[in-house]
Amino acid sequence: MAISRRLVQRFQWSASLRDSRIVLDRTWLCLSAAALAWSDYESRRRSRQSFCETEPGRSSIIKFRVDNDRPGLLSEATEVLKKQHLNIKDARISTADDSRAEHVYIVQDKLSGAGLSEDRLAQVREALRQLAAGDCRAEPWPRYCSADVAKHTTPEQGIWVSYKDGVYDITKFVANHPGGTDKIMLAAGKAIDPFWRIYQQHTGRGNALELLESMRIGDLSDPPQADDRSSCPFSTDPERHPGLIFHNNKPCNAELPAELMLDAWLTPNPVWFIRHHHPVPIMDHDQYRLVVDGVGTKSVTLSLEDLKSRFLKREVVATLQCGGNRRSELDQIEKTSGIPWGFGAMSTAKWGGVYLREVLQHCAGLSHENVEAFEVKHIIFKGLDSMEASIPVQKALSPYGDVLLAYEMNGESLPKEHGAPVRIIVPGVVGVRNVKWVGKITASQEEAQGPWQRGIAYKGFSPNVKELTGIDIEKIPSMQDLPVQSAIVFPKAGSTVELDDIEVKGFAWSGGGRGIVRVDLSLDDGKTWITADLQDGKDQAYNRAWAWTFWEASVPVPDSLKGKDITILCRAVDSAYSTQPERPEPLW
Repeated sequence: MAISRRLVQRFQWSASLRDSRIVLDRTWLCLSAAALAWSDYESRRRSRQSFCETEPGRSSIIKFRVDNDRPGLLSEATEVLKKQHLNIKDARISTADDSRAEHVYIVQDKLSGAGLSEDRLAQVREALRQLAAGDCRAEPWPRYCSADVAKHTTPEQGIWVSYKDGVYDITKFVANHPGGTDKIMLAAGKAIDPFWRIYQQHTGRGNALELLESMRIGDLSDPPQADDRSSCPFSTDPERHPGLIFHNNKPCNAELPAELMLDAWLTPNPVWFIRHHHPVPIMDHDQYRLVVDGVGTKSVTLSLEDLKSRFLKREVVATLQCGGNRRSELDQIEKTSGIPWGFGAMSTAKWGGVYLREVLQHCAGLSHENVEAFEVKHIIFKGLDSMEASIPVQKALSPYGDVLLAYEMNGESLPKEHGAPVRIIVPGVVGVRNVKWVGKITASQEEAQGPWQRGIAYKGFSPNVKELTGIDIEKIPSMQDLPVQSAIVFPKAGSTVELDDIEVKGFAWSGGGRGIVRVDLSLDDGKTWITADLQDGKDQAYNRAWAWTFWEASVPVPDSLKGKDITILCRAVDSAYSTQPERPEPLW
């Protein structure tokens, strides 16, 4: 569906549509796109007029212009080239300017792994002339650097991508991409390899590779080199997926793009949102040790192997969300401080590990009696990156709290980006309490020290509070469970539609394990509402609904609103029948 949206960019729980017009085009003209791409390439190539005298690249373009073409000549010439030990990447016939047939072959010398030298071209030319009279010449396959690719991100400049050692002009294909224009444009001017590692159907089926190859315009001359950044504390941070929306790089803070959010209920690890406060620590898993101590406990030290072998493995599906998620929407009312997150500072995974309560109770001896006797109120988590946070002891020890010491994420070993070898997962609680790279767990009578627990960043204030003079911040409760919420992911703000019904999709979530029981939508400023259909996530256990719920609805456009700007409101209701505010203004 090609949509040019104009949903008001103010809030993602509300969306406005312009002119009620949607252009529906599901025709994927792949062959036409490929033909147009080749045509564009041909015109650029003719203008360069660079032939065998140029230093050969990794491939060459052989042009065999014959005086008298005949049926089967293309196949015969292909066989001749194979016998010359050439890899043939493509073969086709075009009509030359003087109407003579021109056979075009994109080849690579098997012996050298490069384009054709003058000597090799002479051998090929002689072999082809045995088939038909004509002229044979070769042009070097163009070579571009990554900086050249990065300059081509718009239809006016041409939309280029790279894949492995190739450069491709996908301009004519973008509108026909089966996954939609928004998704493919995330890779504009970049390498598509990281995207295809997630969407493996591209490489699992040959047609995508064949189509991409038909749009090839050259080779990539400068594969990325490892930077010598040894003096930088962030030099060992892992490589990140280019499809993420980056707000900072040092430390890394990046969100899940809206275009990828609804593709899967479990967010693929490479595009999971990232919220770091420091460089990613370097840790030898064999040397890793977790210390558990504090009041009412006996101190113990556990290795990663101890956690895996001495405790039952548990799995919990949970959505984590940064406490600043959707801050950019509040910025449109009045400027805030902090990272201007969209609604992508949240993601969902199936976490594997051991229950924290089992480690505390059965290994460290923190019984309910000890909690009472020693007045234990908080469990503090200290990360190897010097970050620390805490949760109430009731949440940590509850048999229904599902707090996890996680060493797996979506069936894979926990990536170091997301806390390897071990991190804390506190389902239903603000993301900052889910401490990564955890090295110490302490039972305490007081909550954690530091800005992430006692500072202003993770506390809530009345809308009338504009400054903190005279306010004792430490007396304000720290953020734990998050409120019920929902967001419209599709269509985007500013969309144009011309259908009688508007297809709307989004997600809803509530903290504390409260499931979503309903999502309502309105087109008339809340005068009337319709109820969306709940999708993935709707059947989670009562009060243990730790993950988001997807929803969708087909919303009829009243005759009175057709041709006008429309604002779509959405509001979620959780299992406690708490209802999301329809607008954020009264809250800020």
